Amino acid sequence: MLSLLVVRDEHYSTEGLHQLRGQIDECDNQLMDLLAKRMRVCREIGTYKKEHNMTIVQTSRYNEILDKRGAQAALCGMSPEFAAQIFEHIHEESVRQQLEILNQK
Repeated sequence: MLSLLVVRDEHYSTEGLHQLRGQIDECDNQLMDLLAKRMRVCREIGTYKKEHNMTIVQTSRYNEILDKRGAQAALCGMSPEFAAQIFEHIHEESVRQQLEILNQK
């Protein structure tokens, strides 16, 4: 395995890397803002479901999201499995927040 390693020049500028990491940080900030917005909408949905005596988890909608986001991920050069993992976690948090609303008296 060590014979496959390529020796790199240790004398290089990290400025380019720093700039790229700054772009990653900005993307991460935007992702968090979008997730916060999504969770606000999920809480509104939770309130709606509570008022209309609906179940929190609706399997057909969940499967629709996974299918659509998987296809979208593939078009964007990412694996559908990666998208599925992300949206499974997002869905779990959405359900958790909606359950909090449902359980409020």
